Amino acid sequence: MTSGFRAGRFALLGALCLFTPFLSQAATQTILAQSDAAKLISAGEQKAAALHDAVCIAVVDQSGTLLSFVRMDNAPLGCVDSAILKARAAALYRTPTIKYMQRANGNEPAIATLPGMVPLGGGTPVKLDGAAVGAVGVSGAANPDEVAISEAAALGL
Repeated sequence: MTSGFRAGRFALLGALCLFTPFLSQAATQTILAQSDAAKLISAGEQKAAALHDAVCIAVVDQSGTLLSFVRMDNAPLGCVDSAILKARAAALYRTPTIKYMQRANGNEPAIATLPGMVPLGGGTPVKLDGAAVGAVGVSGAANPDEVAISEAAALGL
């Protein structure tokens, strides 16, 4: 019984040695802070104003959880959910949603059936120190403007 206990302790020690680098990696993972989300919203609002658009802008973290949201004055009511869903899709798939729109309009229409997919432009991933940390979603304007606003917002850090 004692030798089994010792073997178990050594197995546990070995497992800790193997996984310690992963644990320290997780502890230093880059995240999108609330102050970062505010900067992204501000950059999006500036670009929208320059384009004379009133839009909804959503910022989510890497899991797709909403961090910040704004519905600009006179933005359509229907753009609220769309902006959030675009941000969530861009975060979860780590790809601009315009790329999925292009694929859905091309020879891959089934791409639109992926869970959480929004194959419309206006969702752009946000990277911090090279790591995907979240995304911005924009809705309420013409599609090219939504793409331009979300791209400008994503670069707002």
